[in-house]
Amino acid sequence: MTPARKIAEAASSVLETIVAVFFFVILIMTLLLVSLRYGLNTSIKGGYELTNYLFIYTTAIGAAVSVNRHEHIKIDFIVNATKGTLRLALDVLVQLLIAVINGVIGYLSVSWIRQVGSFLSPVLRMPNWMVQVAIPVGSVLTILFCLSNIVRDLSGESETGRESRASAAE
Repeated sequence: MTPARKIAEAASSVLETIVAVFFFVILIMTLLLVSLRYGLNTSIKGGYELTNYLFIYTTAIGAAVSVNRHEHIKIDFIVNATKGTLRLALDVLVQLLIAVINGVIGYLSVSWIRQVGSFLSPVLRMPNWMVQVAIPVGSVLTILFCLSNIVRDLSGESETGRESRASAAE
């Protein structure tokens, strides 16, 4: 395993832990908010906002982690029908396309955050940029994981890369 891949796996592990903690907080907050609402006819100020914001972060971070693990949403019927060098080329192309799309989303989100990020949230009174920054952060993480996947594929660390090298040697 290359040093870059070790770093990617360590980062993925840390991000997975963050997502798990956020999901746990969302679960506890939801149970607490529902119990308070229907049991005592009260609520926690900002509780619903907080759960929404945590969900936004888990989505952005979780998407990046899923790209690292090749578990993102994909239709791979054609890719799975290929082998060897063509399969490797398609895998690299897919990673490049994901990186480019995330680059565009990240780039466009920065100007959007500049325009509307200074508004305060209704209850917690925190600037919206604190939540909206999840989009460019998730995009950058996804791009980094895509690049790591490309390096892994081209170096032969993945099944596709090994298969491609074996077919080229024959």
